[in-house]
Amino acid sequence: MTTRAKMHDKENDVLVITLSNEPVNALALTVLESLRKDLRSAQENDRVKGIVIKGENGIFSGGFDITHLQRTTKGEKTENVSDFNSILSEFVENGKKPTVAAISNLALGGGLEVAMACNARVCTAGAKLGLPELKLGVIPGFGGTQRLPRLVGLEKALEMMLQSKEISSEEGKKLGLIDEVVNARVDGSNGWDDSAVVQAAVDMCKRIIDGSERRYFSLTRQDKLPTDPKQAQAILQVAEAQAKKIKAVLPHASYCVEAIKTGLENGSMEGLRKESEMFQKAVKSPAAKGLVHFFFASRATALVPGITDQKLRPNEVKSVGVVGGGLMGSGIATACLLSGMKVVLKEIKPEFLEAGLNRIEQNIASMVKKGKMKPEQAKKVLGNVQGTLDDRDFANVDMVIEAVIENLDLKRKIFSTLETIVKPSCILSTNTSTISISKCASEMKNPERLIGAHFFSPAHVMQLFEIIRVDQTPAQILVDTLAFSKKIKKTPVVVGNCTGFCVNRVFFPYTMSATVLVDLGCDPYAIDKVISMFGMPMGPFRLADLVGMEVGVHVGKNFIEDFPERVYVSPLIPSMLDAKRLGEKTKCGFYAYDDRRKALPDMDAIAPFVENARRQRKVPLPGHPEQLGFSAQDIVEMIFFPVVNEACRVLDEGVAVKAADVDVASVLGMGFPPFRGGILHWADQIGAKKIFTRLTEFGKKYGGLYEPCAYLTNCANQGRTIAEGPNRARL
Repeated sequence: MTTRAKMHDKENDVLVITLSNEPVNALALTVLESLRKDLRSAQENDRVKGIVIKGENGIFSGGFDITHLQRTTKGEKTENVSDFNSILSEFVENGKKPTVAAISNLALGGGLEVAMACNARVCTAGAKLGLPELKLGVIPGFGGTQRLPRLVGLEKALEMMLQSKEISSEEGKKLGLIDEVVNARVDGSNGWDDSAVVQAAVDMCKRIIDGSERRYFSLTRQDKLPTDPKQAQAILQVAEAQAKKIKAVLPHASYCVEAIKTGLENGSMEGLRKESEMFQKAVKSPAAKGLVHFFFASRATALVPGITDQKLRPNEVKSVGVVGGGLMGSGIATACLLSGMKVVLKEIKPEFLEAGLNRIEQNIASMVKKGKMKPEQAKKVLGNVQGTLDDRDFANVDMVIEAVIENLDLKRKIFSTLETIVKPSCILSTNTSTISISKCASEMKNPERLIGAHFFSPAHVMQLFEIIRVDQTPAQILVDTLAFSKKIKKTPVVVGNCTGFCVNRVFFPYTMSATVLVDLGCDPYAIDKVISMFGMPMGPFRLADLVGMEVGVHVGKNFIEDFPERVYVSPLIPSMLDAKRLGEKTKCGFYAYDDRRKALPDMDAIAPFVENARRQRKVPLPGHPEQLGFSAQDIVEMIFFPVVNEACRVLDEGVAVKAADVDVASVLGMGFPPFRGGILHWADQIGAKKIFTRLTEFGKKYGGLYEPCAYLTNCANQGRTIAEGPNRARL
């Protein structure tokens, strides 16, 4: 489907053009071409006096068709989308006939740019408006850099574009982006009934036609721009400084500011030309390639070959039982409550139960405080939670999620008991982060019922949701759990059963490699700085503090036991654990922490632990530490190439279904920079051959942690990408 045009009112001759490309009326090239044709026809038709643009089925437009960006970032020859700017300038904004946008529910990206080109905008209440292009590594390409500052002011426009911030139609009305808000929003049987907003748009168009309403031209407006050039310069300087901080890896923010600045200094037409130039530079950048890859990868994780293609109908999870009211259990309960489910929270002691319920209340209260929820909504949500000390209260729930400590015997006991209490259709799941699902289910009569449901802390905030299956897991349970993940607004990744599953398994060499570098003479704070500059939220030692030394040591034992041939055991972290430097929770770890949780380097305090680890180092030292001369690139490669290597093993073993799933898991689970596309996408930009070569060099010097696996070796030898994998027939 493309666009449709129909005469709305024969007496007044207002033509309604409908953007049509379900589900969100994305502006595909076919839609844009059809829009060009319909607009040209309308502007040349003497019977037409005015034009209203709306979206199909109660949605204006979710933006430009991302599949076009995907083809462009892959190097395919495509049309320059900025060429379609002429549509908006010639036929929408400056045509002989006035245009009004009838916005329902959503106008994002290119959709909002189309609306801004119209001479007026009418919008439904509560609609979402924004220009989120920077999330995909590009900049607005349909005139957004020029029109938005002229409609909402320079400062607000920069905020909306650089932060990809959405606003409501109500805020848009206050700012001047929206001319009229229509309160009627009726959900009809065939989708949204947008007749009220369309009629309001038609009425406004009539007023513009008869002259009772002024016709505005966005590109020539000056009333919202700073009158003092120095003020505009000051605002732009702040934006330029912010963009400059990330320019090396994320250049598109600077491109966006440059386009805006050109328009202010040289006029909107020069600004449009600069926008087109900057858009083309941005779309060819590695950041755009990575972000677009991640966009599509994250939307494909719920497609599991052999499972979701069976067309099984999922059973809806309406009630959930949570075993354990600690930080993780209360977070899981909160996530379920926020999705409208009833929750039964179980603990073993009254005081533990009270603490768990209080944590849930605090989570909800925090959302109220941040303006994400109204007090009356919070009260309703909290009314759906029940505390209990009795397993029998799980008898009628649709799903049980165990979230107790990582104790295998305890988990076995819990599930052997629950199996006899819950209904046959109930999903039984464990939130374990490292323990084998098969081991947890070993005392169950029907062990195939148990599935892994691994949340990441804080569970009601973090987006990733690992679903762990075994060979015997019924397809129906997987389908039901995938539907549950959608309901709680998580991104699911289905993985196989092994120590650490996907995220923790892939990233266990991360901290180990960092300790290798410290033992070889590197400053831990310098390592953290390099890794932060690479794009991680924090470096490995700051992360160790956040997680807690005791947790790190406990989790690490599983990998040391199961993969003894490829681990590195430094005494650094265990010795800090023995000294009760547990990290952020004790206000001392690798860093010292003030009352505001600000991390401060504390080299004097950690120097004895570092020196002790170096005395006991288990890697050969070629020369003195001062002579090693590790560059920032060396540090990145020594820390992340073993992670790539382990990810290759996860693919080879079938733990992960596809490389893109590992990419999503790495970004959402460990904070790998999304603009790099994920750990394996990044690796493929470097090339398997180079990674293999460097790991071989590291392995000869520093041991098995760096030894390339067979999968990576074969990709390197065959000249294939890691995502493509080795050609087994040729091995």
